[in-house]
Amino acid sequence: MVSHPMSGWRAVQDMDLPPSLGPGRLLWCGIGGSLLPADALIQALAGASLRHRWQPLASPEPNGLRLEPEDQLVFASKSGRTLELWTWIGRLRAQAAWGKGRHAPIAITQDDANPLAQLARAEGWRILPILEQVGGRYSAFTAIGTLPLHWAGLDASRFLAGAREVVAQTEAQRGPWGARVWEMVRAFRAGFLRGTDQWVLLPYATRLETVGAWWVQLVAESLGKQAQDGSRRGLTPIRAIGPQDQHAQLQRWLDGPRNVGVVLVTTGHDHTAEPSDPPSQCPFPGLGRWGGPDILRAQAEGTREALEGAGISVVHWHLDALDEGSLGAFLMAWQLVVGLSGAALEVDPFDQPAVESGKRRTLQKLGIS
Repeated sequence: MVSHPMSGWRAVQDMDLPPSLGPGRLLWCGIGGSLLPADALIQALAGASLRHRWQPLASPEPNGLRLEPEDQLVFASKSGRTLELWTWIGRLRAQAAWGKGRHAPIAITQDDANPLAQLARAEGWRILPILEQVGGRYSAFTAIGTLPLHWAGLDASRFLAGAREVVAQTEAQRGPWGARVWEMVRAFRAGFLRGTDQWVLLPYATRLETVGAWWVQLVAESLGKQAQDGSRRGLTPIRAIGPQDQHAQLQRWLDGPRNVGVVLVTTGHDHTAEPSDPPSQCPFPGLGRWGGPDILRAQAEGTREALEGAGISVVHWHLDALDEGSLGAFLMAWQLVVGLSGAALEVDPFDQPAVESGKRRTLQKLGIS
């Protein structure tokens, strides 16, 4: 496995979480790797009422949000220096309800002298630390991932156990997850060498749609780099969802330039069968015999066959269930794929030098650099 100062890319961090976060909204101030894993897990696993109470605060654009007494505030930033985070801290502090809630804010950050950690200590907030060696976009297995699971009444320990099992299998080059990780690394490298520089994540599960946003950052920010010889290398991740993107992007993949590969993800379903009674005008005779999971499975299989028939590289991952353990395994598998692919493509998958240029220019335009 790759050795690097940011060795936390395969770390799984146990955390002593607060006993209770209250019944109100969870207002999560963060962006990028400090938000996307949390949002992916809530949208994939939490019930509808909890998803309604989940409120990410990322973009600085106004949204009319007003603090309520039962709100639980979380301020998440590994560096403690994220512009969007401090924008929200300032706007929330300006409200009359600031400091009057029933639950003290929580800070998730590196426990050092960074500004967010200093604020938390000054205000008496609890700090849930992110280890120094864990890069921001590899933080799913810190409190960034476990705290929202805990708030939603889900089993964070199963999430971490799923991740640990994938690390063990990958390091030993055994088991189904080890095989998936190494197969995907080989597919990325071979594809890159033959000109496949775009990859689609296509889950046939609506609950995995926001996992795609997390995956896009992980792949793009890790693998789009200049190599030591100055050559520009990288893979462009494309976020999709089935079956919606059969009607939106599939045309491009099948008939467009042959520079795309597809990772197709399917899941098991344990939903109770829902009755169907199509009217006589339905153009599909016998449709009522099939349930939603049957139709979705046929759509995924049909799409895969169409792609493979057109010569498109397809990698198929199936999750037997959609739960804490399987999501822990899935996210860790991708962290390992990306870290190992950085070595295969001869780029550093743990830095983001070009991003810092944009941040500096933003601060200069605001006159606060």
